[in-house]
Amino acid sequence: MNVVYKSKSQVRQETSEALQQFLARGGKIEVVKAKKAPKQKMSSKTTRNSAGSTGGFAMGFVRSSI
Repeated sequence: MNVVYKSKSQVRQETSEALQQFLARGGKIEVVKAKKAPKQKMSSKTTRNSAGSTGGFAMGFVRSSI
């Protein structure tokens, strides 16, 4: 019968035992720092102080035919 759920402490115990066996067999653990990605700047499509005729429906669309 397979065990479906294991408690955190049981998983921790098994992990630490496996790690100790790995190190005892001559395994080596290295910590590799992640490279920092460049920050992304937010870009917006709206322009400040623009005329009403350039806006969309949400901005109050102005028609030239009225």
